[in-house]
Amino acid sequence: MRSKARVLFINHSVRDGGPGRSLFYILKYLDKSRIDPYVLVPRKDVFTDMISNEGLGDRIIVERKFPDNILRPRFNTLNVAHEGKFPSVFYRILKITSVLLNVFDLVLFVIMSPFLIRGKRIDLIYSNGTLAKIVGAIIGFVNYCPVIWHVRNIQQTRILRFTINLLSSLPVVKKVICVSHATAKQFYYSRDKLVVIYNGIDAEDFNPDKVEGVLRKEYKVPEGTIILGSVGRVVPRKGYEYLVRAAGVVCNHLGKDKSRIRFVVVGDTPYFFGNNHLGYLRELVKKLNLEDVFIFTGYRRDVRPYLKDFDIFVITSNYPDPFPRSVIEAMAFSLPVVGFRVGGIVEAVEDGVTGILSDPGSVDQMAFAMLKLIQDRFLRSSMGKAGRERVKGMFSARELTREIEKIILGVDEE
Repeated sequence: MRSKARVLFINHSVRDGGPGRSLFYILKYLDKSRIDPYVLVPRKDVFTDMISNEGLGDRIIVERKFPDNILRPRFNTLNVAHEGKFPSVFYRILKITSVLLNVFDLVLFVIMSPFLIRGKRIDLIYSNGTLAKIVGAIIGFVNYCPVIWHVRNIQQTRILRFTINLLSSLPVVKKVICVSHATAKQFYYSRDKLVVIYNGIDAEDFNPDKVEGVLRKEYKVPEGTIILGSVGRVVPRKGYEYLVRAAGVVCNHLGKDKSRIRFVVVGDTPYFFGNNHLGYLRELVKKLNLEDVFIFTGYRRDVRPYLKDFDIFVITSNYPDPFPRSVIEAMAFSLPVVGFRVGGIVEAVEDGVTGILSDPGSVDQMAFAMLKLIQDRFLRSSMGKAGRERVKGMFSARELTREIEKIILGVDEE
């Protein structure tokens, strides 16, 4: 065994989504005297900028044959077709062709992987994300190289759930790190390989005393206005429709006083989704006559200056969200959290102490929780302070990375 374990971290999330940000902290706090990291990504973007700033720029391997999403468009005309400027059948043909080309590239990547694994003398593959763990397991099998999975998703389809369970049983997959107990429940094979380690952050990166807000100034929000906001990918399963409908209930209850509140969504719909969900939400807001209280900022590379100006954070996922980073980031900003009692949200938020959780899908309960916090400044403050203390005590990226480090070194020494 070499003095340092050479680890190939495979990551397909190149923007600033949860998987990429979580891996960033692991790479930042790894003991480089014991672990020599290489990071494989499909292209350079926010994630690679972040790790380059930590002095790991020379360890980045860009592999174009490894797409950030299997649905990645391969033709410039695909977006034009999606906008309705070409017949829908043409759009479907282009989309199917893109998927087939992406799969073909992945097969080529696997076939050529021995040159990478042997060339870099990799001891261990660390797969971060859904596509990364499938590809990582196959590459590990082909190259007789041990693999660690970091599972950050709860698969919603039977075929994907069966696939990851089957691949997890491969002997080369040594450990499966899950971000919550809710995430671990999807595995019915290889349960002896499971380890639960929560997502971690550096609380000082989300210190409200060190970040200057821009939201109120950018959108001319009147002083004293209470802002309820959410951050993340704007896709159907994230449940933003519940936020809009709960906002309608809140506004009906407040009557004329609704002018002192704003609802904010920071994020957009990724290009590889078939429908523009953000556009749908804008139409729903218009239909419910909520345009004067709603703000859609679109994608923001750094969400912290927007979180800074929130008073209440709302997480609207109605499916078993594995362990949303946005929740612990909001808690680090001393924000009380409103959400549904599902998935890893239950493990992140202490109901009644750091936030208020409602029955899954209950718009009325969520609206009541919002109203309670809108009308009680002291409750907002106490829950916010408790949330920040919970983050510092339970979700420290530095401390959680030490646990991950032990797993990496333990597998390397086997």
